Amino acid sequence: MTNYTIEMVPITSVQPSPENDDVYGKIEHDDQMDLLIESIRKRGLEEPIIVSDDGFIVSGHRRYFACNWLNMESIPIRRKSFSRSKLASEWAKILTEYNPQRIKKTATLLKEAMLRFSDQDATAALENFKAASIEVPAEFLEVEGVKFVPDITEKKAGFLTAAKKVIEDMRKFWPLSVRQVHYQLLNNPPLISEPKRSKFDREHYRYRNDKRSYDALIELLRQARYNGHVSMFCIDDPTRPCFETTGWSNAADFINNEIDGFLCGYHRDRQLDQPRHIEVLGEKNTLLQILRPVCREYYVTLSLGRGYGSIPTWRNMATRFKESGKEAMTLIVASDYDPEGFDLADDAVRSLRDLFGVPVDYHRVAVNDEQIKELDLASDFNPAKEESSRLASFIERTGGTDTWELESLPPEYLRDHVRAAIEANMDMDIFNQVIDQEQEDAEYLEDVRQEIAMNLGA
Repeated sequence: MTNYTIEMVPITSVQPSPENDDVYGKIEHDDQMDLLIESIRKRGLEEPIIVSDDGFIVSGHRRYFACNWLNMESIPIRRKSFSRSKLASEWAKILTEYNPQRIKKTATLLKEAMLRFSDQDATAALENFKAASIEVPAEFLEVEGVKFVPDITEKKAGFLTAAKKVIEDMRKFWPLSVRQVHYQLLNNPPLISEPKRSKFDREHYRYRNDKRSYDALIELLRQARYNGHVSMFCIDDPTRPCFETTGWSNAADFINNEIDGFLCGYHRDRQLDQPRHIEVLGEKNTLLQILRPVCREYYVTLSLGRGYGSIPTWRNMATRFKESGKEAMTLIVASDYDPEGFDLADDAVRSLRDLFGVPVDYHRVAVNDEQIKELDLASDFNPAKEESSRLASFIERTGGTDTWELESLPPEYLRDHVRAAIEANMDMDIFNQVIDQEQEDAEYLEDVRQEIAMNLGA
């Protein structure tokens, strides 16, 4: 029998292994994560997180994510005697050894259920998949040359350290945009470079809110990802979506996955009995990780765009409003403080009100003058464009050409403002009653799940 000691340590003394995202993919805040967060909130962290001697997580990244989300100050750990710094080349393999994919016994208990599917059904599914795959004969082409990304030099080590700290502090909002890292760096600007000899003083190399610094950050993060200093998944480009088709490695894994989700993830419709239909509209895709958890908490639909909405956006909003059976709609908007950001929010209301007949009221929760003053926000280094057809009305409305981007707001701050706007349009007594009933329903479903498992075992 192996003996081990459980320590209670500050959560800040533990850090995720960057390789975990590369091996298993980035951790998503999905329904299963909500269940884990709720479990830890009620019962605490019952299974310690395994960490290396130098503080890197070996097993327990999802539990760490949940604890971090709950803002826990300390967590229980089991410390191993080896360190990541000494086993860097083997670390990915070590992670897989400590996180084996288990085949649960329940998979064999569902053998009878699998027999209900006829051979025809399985064969038809395979044939349909094959029919959708079109063979295209093609020649393979030779590609000459070598792509090489140099590592970050010693003189930029301080710049890298500052960027890594921002990225790790904002882990719960991954994937980030370069803009988000940029604005966070302005809170404590590092030196972009520390040359040994220069005709300029040190302040010349200080990170600033300008294009020169921003371009330097783009290059730093490119080199940092390619050379393994930060995870490949910490920065993303949501404007380039990828559509992936994949399958299962074996039948047991598929059964295992289906069982894990069986009768789990239940929620009542938390907006069903509310007096108003509420939706949130964000100007850009970079808001997804920030706003989706809040909207999921209240079951409010979140729509994101790349600037102005389109006919399907307003059509779908109007359809959801009419299907809700409610008499009024609230639209909560988060957009940049610039000519287009102001106008697209107005355009959303006009489209719903005038073209689809929706009685809509709206709150523009960000970015606004009060937030700019309260947080002393850094403006965008690009002022409003002179060629913008909306510049005149923007100047009349704001008194200047300075602009501010949503990314300049701290994510938690923006999240809190959206949450406050949602709750201001809800009857919270009704909402709390729904949550209580949801808990009772969940306990009932767990009893059903356990009963089915026991009957299968018999």
